[in-house]
Amino acid sequence: MDERRILFERLKRIKDYWVKTSIESLDEKTDLIWSEYEEEYKLLQSLISGEDAKKAYSKVIDELLKGTIHSILVMLDGGDELTDMFSIDVINADTHKSLNEDSSLHEGFFEFLMDVEDNE
Repeated sequence: MDERRILFERLKRIKDYWVKTSIESLDEKTDLIWSEYEEEYKLLQSLISGEDAKKAYSKVIDELLKGTIHSILVMLDGGDELTDMFSIDVINADTHKSLNEDSSLHEGFFEFLMDVEDNE
């Protein structure tokens, strides 16, 4: 079992889900009960209505989520100021093996995305 690939697949599914949810939330008929920002979504619904605008919005949201995931993985890899206070590791609880033992998670995730998103 390739734990890293499973982690990356799950992170991608989460990213894709929230991009899709964000785009669907631009539809005036969408139930926004999940959001704390219904009024803000209603404003966006009026501003982002054409297909080109929705596509642009989708790309921006996708990029922001990739950046967020990348930053979290950099932190888990020990590449930010958190390392000055303590280190974090991602461990498979069953095998007690570190998922970032051989290479960095943040670089591996982006390599994974390049491979799978180029084929979509």
